[in-house]
Amino acid sequence: MLKAKWFLILFFLPSIIWGQKVSLIGDIPEYGGETITFMAFSDQIAFTEKVLCTALVNKDGKFSCSFETSETIYVFTHVGIYDAYFYAEPGKEYQLLFPERKDKTIGDNLNPYFKPVQYHLGIENSDKNELNYQIAFFDEIYLSVLNQGFNATYEKFIEQRLGNNTHADSVLPDGTYTKIIENTTYTIPDNLKQIDFEKEISKIDSFFAYVDNKFFHDYKTYQLASFRYLANQEKSKSISNNYFLNQDILYHNPAYMGLFNQVYKDYFNYFGRTEEGKKIFSDISSLKSISALKNTLGQDSVLTNNQLKELVILKCLYDEFYDDKLSRSAMLTVLDSLILQTGYPEHQLIGENIRHKVTKLMVGFEPPAFELLDQQGNLVSLQSFQGKYVYLSFCASYSYGCIKEFEMLRTLYQNHKNHFEIVVICMDDSLEQMKSFVERKGYPFKFLFYGNQPDIFKEYDIRAFPTYYFIDKNGKLVLSPAPSPDQNAEFSIFKIMRANGDI
Repeated sequence: MLKAKWFLILFFLPSIIWGQKVSLIGDIPEYGGETITFMAFSDQIAFTEKVLCTALVNKDGKFSCSFETSETIYVFTHVGIYDAYFYAEPGKEYQLLFPERKDKTIGDNLNPYFKPVQYHLGIENSDKNELNYQIAFFDEIYLSVLNQGFNATYEKFIEQRLGNNTHADSVLPDGTYTKIIENTTYTIPDNLKQIDFEKEISKIDSFFAYVDNKFFHDYKTYQLASFRYLANQEKSKSISNNYFLNQDILYHNPAYMGLFNQVYKDYFNYFGRTEEGKKIFSDISSLKSISALKNTLGQDSVLTNNQLKELVILKCLYDEFYDDKLSRSAMLTVLDSLILQTGYPEHQLIGENIRHKVTKLMVGFEPPAFELLDQQGNLVSLQSFQGKYVYLSFCASYSYGCIKEFEMLRTLYQNHKNHFEIVVICMDDSLEQMKSFVERKGYPFKFLFYGNQPDIFKEYDIRAFPTYYFIDKNGKLVLSPAPSPDQNAEFSIFKIMRANGDI
């Protein structure tokens, strides 16, 4: 009998630890020849993306790929102007229905404020018991009711200015409610109409009384809590007590994490103004102590739960890195201490994601890796330049500013090719276009095409052409960003090399 019990435990253990297979299939002829990458967020504070599986759409439009998961997750893919998404449950197969293909322009790729259209992928043969059907139906009703809370004059203003060409109404994974009209995003106004919120919430609840899916139940609970919060029906402290303090942390439920990110935004600043919380900033900047910070935050009754307290610390540290109010080195020390000391694997992962994201373009840290095609069609990685200085440029062959500086780079290369490499990552329409341009001009330095890693421009925060970085022999950033050739880059580069004793 004992052996039989152990057999059952060992039989089911792999599916608990490693999850179950999720299969994705589709028939999308207009995407023929394209590679579609399906991703999930490894965390929903830094919103670090991880690849689940990649599918090549064949010439007939068929594709398939699979991955494993132990829980229901939000899955998405970047396709043209869309961020297309769906919810995947362990052990299921999904035949996905894609939107009509609409590619981003080069301008869209370079625009740091470009907002992709959120598109909930259809599921072939879904019914009212399928999770995606339930969430899409819920979102439609939820957003319809939420729209009733818009001030009428605001709605009229939008219609008068832009008409009714609304592409999407959406609650994004970060919890932000938006109206997207002709690619312009409008945030919900503070002045909501006076409506009977509890009556509306009960009405929404009644539509879904038949659903017993736990993920959906949690999604609905936290979306409706967001409704109360946005409508100012419950304050942050009440929401924190009722929905977070003694509740399970749902790291992969976008409704839970969306509300969490709203409620605890600027928490350090708010609590830091109180008598109990005034030590927050000295705990970080002076003491650089995670223990002291935890003790201070523990004075707030809404953070008596250690797991929640750590998650709030991670959220607030991440936000503070982009506010520049605190020493970054001090915050990194506190973050590193939390990563080392935490007893929660999820927090270690989130902490490491935050660390990577906030340091990837800081001097002294390794820049984002890449592996891109050169004009001969060979893959070239950043790692392949280890042991050499690299003057890295982001450009395009159609940019007048780039073309002008390519000639300066030619001179730099001819004079200093034994001292450092010059590498240009090029955003052209195709590898052939880049190759033709380089061969016609006869540039001797290395050009790489961005096409197989299109997010590389986002990874390096490229907002204008040309943009430069300088990387040392150990693969660390030493000038971020670096001056351009017409800003006397040669002087700055040689100053670094002399300081390192390399010239």
